[in-house]
Amino acid sequence: MAEPERMERLLADLAPSVEWPPAPDLVPGVRAGLARARRRRLWVLAVAAALTLALAGATAAAALVELRGATIQQVPRLPARSPSPSTSPAAPGSPGARLDLGRRYASLAEAQAAAGFAARVPAALGTPDEVWYRESPGVITLLYRPRPGLPPSSEPGVGALVMEAGASVSEPSFGKMAPQGARVVPVTVNGGQGFWITGAPHGFFFYGSPGAAADTTDTFRLAGDVLIWNQGGLVIRLESGLDEAGALRVAGTVR
Repeated sequence: MAEPERMERLLADLAPSVEWPPAPDLVPGVRAGLARARRRRLWVLAVAAALTLALAGATAAAALVELRGATIQQVPRLPARSPSPSTSPAAPGSPGARLDLGRRYASLAEAQAAAGFAARVPAALGTPDEVWYRESPGVITLLYRPRPGLPPSSEPGVGALVMEAGASVSEPSFGKMAPQGARVVPVTVNGGQGFWITGAPHGFFFYGSPGAAADTTDTFRLAGDVLIWNQGGLVIRLESGLDEAGALRVAGTVR
């Protein structure tokens, strides 16, 4: 028997007796990689858009320098919207699950206990109709349904969404992309830096926490007029059907 053939036979005979190590579980790593890829895609779109505007001689407005906990980027066009595959338990007809707000809590106190920080309630709006907490990236949302003095927003069944999260520069919670036709106007809210975003609907997404599963991060949707600002170590986002004066009036009652 030729030497190569004899070696092949010996290896084949040894194969059943070899203890192979167990195959690694690749699923968590793949999910985390997909989540990072989606975040990179949104960042690349924003950076590429800024470069495009700069090369064209336009002004690219980036609010990240002055606003903690959120990024705002002016872009020539928006990427495609994502579906909202939320499996959050919700009452029939509640818009919270559709908007991927996380888990609904019976009270603000319960949501604050889960979040580990105290949310601020606008006195002008009073007790919210619903309270939600999204663990990734750690956002409490106060949902108010339309009523006299609070017109419907661009989201069906919603008069106002007040979203609150820790104001961190290194780990933002919200991302916004303002296309052509949308205006990003600097404002001051309760002594803190803020921005009023109005005009054309803009893109809104949650940043996922590092390592979070891909299906819990970066859901992208369109949003109407929004006031967003820093206050008391938080980033607060008010999405409503109110005009700028009305939104600033409500925000002024946040203490």
